[in-house]
Amino acid sequence: MKILFFLCLALVATVSSFAQTDTTKKKMDHSKMMNHDQMDMSKTDGCMMMNGKMMMIKDGKMSPMTNPMTMSNGTKMLVDGTCVKKDGTKMKMKEGDHMDMSGNMHSKKK
Repeated sequence: MKILFFLCLALVATVSSFAQTDTTKKKMDHSKMMNHDQMDMSKTDGCMMMNGKMMMIKDGKMSPMTNPMTMSNGTKMLVDGTCVKKDGTKMKMKEGDHMDMSGNMHSKKK
């Protein structure tokens, strides 16, 4: 009788511990969510302004930009989103803007 009681107690303890774990809902990281236009641009190597941060794209994988990048046409991309062209002109990237490794700027579609 004692064995049956302990087995029932163990079963209740196991079931109640699983009831505390939320396995049905996955938390979404909204900082990594992209809209459709950003997903198209994320396939091309380069850099992109997303959620106010510069992201580097290499082989389809996106990571935060930690160092300035120089594109093949001489344009330099800074970590804060500033583009310095070879002739010295500066511009600031806006949300969704993408620059490929050739230095061509692609703005988000409206």
